[in-house]
Amino acid sequence: MIDVAIRFDDPSAVSDHALERGILHAMAMHDVCATFAVIPHAGQHALSADDVPHLVEARQSGRMEIAQHGFNHEPCQAEASLPSEFAGLDPAEQTKKIAAGRATLGQVFGCAIPGFVPPFNTFDHITAAVLSEQGFLYLSAGSEHGSAESDRLTELPRTCQLTELRPALAEARRHPHGDLAIVAVMHHYDFQESGRTDAPLTLEQLSDLFRWLRLQPDVRLHTLSRLASRHDANTWRKAVQRNRWVQRQHWRIRSVFPRYGLMPHALFRYVRLTGTST
Repeated sequence: MIDVAIRFDDPSAVSDHALERGILHAMAMHDVCATFAVIPHAGQHALSADDVPHLVEARQSGRMEIAQHGFNHEPCQAEASLPSEFAGLDPAEQTKKIAAGRATLGQVFGCAIPGFVPPFNTFDHITAAVLSEQGFLYLSAGSEHGSAESDRLTELPRTCQLTELRPALAEARRHPHGDLAIVAVMHHYDFQESGRTDAPLTLEQLSDLFRWLRLQPDVRLHTLSRLASRHDANTWRKAVQRNRWVQRQHWRIRSVFPRYGLMPHALFRYVRLTGTST
């Protein structure tokens, strides 16, 4: 089986709520779940339930899970070559921002917030330590940036964009002897309805993708917390390490392993045999 989780970044008090409602409508129509990584503060404005009634309703319906997307999604060092809201801050400052953002989201949605998605997909070892100390279940960033290196905090990095989900599943099926996990990420700017005419998706195409996804007999859909519960944190840590090891190899070696998936089991289970159709 192929485990798939969909992550939607950047909903906030000032984001495009009409577009978000369109995405939620497509999810409800096709019984698709997803994790929404929500920004707790937009500028000086703390999120309230009145700002996002559509998200509150969807969370209560069970269609989607809320993750914490940083504090205010602003880089802590404007001159840094790689932007980050947290990397480089001292433990006290990171703890303060993470705890405050989590408290805001918990009050808005009336539930515990299980996961953390760092803005810009960047973090450091202090971020991971603070998240572990505060009892977060998972950290979902980008596989190219940093590592949680924690026995308690599950790391579930993005493995592809939502627009790459079809080829990601096709590739996973060429490795039938080992379960794979795919974390597909989308943003508002991926949709033409956001105002970007060059965006790769429309809401209609998203609905078609969800319809197709639900017809795939070898796909299990999860929120990120449900995906995290499939294995312990150490197994997921090794899966991330395997993914990063593969990405560093010569292209001939990379070509026999999955590009878009996390590999929870030993590497030999994922080798694509020579001559297998591509």
